Amino acid sequence: MSESQNPGFWTRLWGAFTGKTQLEKGSSAGVYGGELSANGSVVTPETSLKLSAVWACVRLRAETISTMPLHLYDTDKKIATNHNLYRILHDSPNADMCASEFWQIQSACLDLWGNAYNYISRRSNQSVISLEPLFPEKMEKKRLKDGSFEYHYSEDGKITVFSDDEILHFKGFTLDGYMGLSPIQFFAQTIGMQFDANNQAQDWFKNGLKVGGFLESGEQTLTNDQRESLRDNLKEFSKPENAGKYLVLEAGMKVSDASKIRINPVDAQLLESRYFGIEEICRAFGVPPQLIGHTNKASSWASSLEQTNQGFLTYSLNPQLVRYEQTIARKLLLPHEKYQYRPKFSVDGLLRANNSARAEFYVKMTQNGLYTRNEVRELEDMPRADDPTADKLMVQMQMVPLGTEKGETNE
Repeated sequence: MSESQNPGFWTRLWGAFTGKTQLEKGSSAGVYGGELSANGSVVTPETSLKLSAVWACVRLRAETISTMPLHLYDTDKKIATNHNLYRILHDSPNADMCASEFWQIQSACLDLWGNAYNYISRRSNQSVISLEPLFPEKMEKKRLKDGSFEYHYSEDGKITVFSDDEILHFKGFTLDGYMGLSPIQFFAQTIGMQFDANNQAQDWFKNGLKVGGFLESGEQTLTNDQRESLRDNLKEFSKPENAGKYLVLEAGMKVSDASKIRINPVDAQLLESRYFGIEEICRAFGVPPQLIGHTNKASSWASSLEQTNQGFLTYSLNPQLVRYEQTIARKLLLPHEKYQYRPKFSVDGLLRANNSARAEFYVKMTQNGLYTRNEVRELEDMPRADDPTADKLMVQMQMVPLGTEKGETNE
């Protein structure tokens, strides 16, 4: 079956240009395919990655999330290492990739297409064996008239239909709860303008930063051969290696005053528009500009790296992490396990401050009976202490309940 004969092809094509944001009963939706900017630049998830700002934002979010361990906790808030799902979420979702690679794929798909799909391989008792990522651009989600869902996956000219129980679907920002919205789609014009600005800057440098203009030949009219020869000479003169050299004007030719209608890149505020485009792209992905190397007085809103990381986690990463956790609990845990276990990402590594601040935090937590010494050692990737008291919660002896006489103790 050719691509044009594929029934899902036209649905995806129509959805890409209509900007469909809701999946109604009896309808279907594919992922964002791409569109043209005002000046004709093709904006797709793949071409957008050629912009350094898009690449940096997507990579930063994906690699940061991929470094956060995903644990499975029981009702006693202990890590359920004996549960089969723990190994899949924390170590290796499938035989071909580690957990870090898997979560990097999920984040990148959400940032580029707005949706991430995975095939769930199950045993006969419905427990999970593995999670296999699927290409978002090949997936079409259908909502049947009864409200149930089907997933149509196109590969090698064939369409495979999956039920809702077979697909782990992570969504980005959504308006209906069924399909995520692609930041690339809704910021396509901004990204396209950045492409256009980069292309314009490239043209300026290609021409050796020379501005174009007009030549006056007086009352004489050039023949076609003379005109062609002049164009060839001007083309050779405009090469970057000829910058700073002089062009000889013959037969009374002179540069016309009309050349002054051209403006240089600074007057056109080309650099300013490129800087503004980077900040717009950072705004689309919720990334502080300084974290991708774009630093100026306007973008440095946090006074320290710790505060920047805290803001990045709170406003950008945490909503996505919560969606991961709740979707996993809903789709991968068995019905009788949903109130016994809960998945949760560990974000302590991202929030680590400098050594002195971290040490002060640990002292306060252990002296007030909130952490044991072994719990602190585990947070620092240190082996557990053999001392039995290292597993006991302790407080300072000076701290007694208000009104207790000196020397008395509460039994």
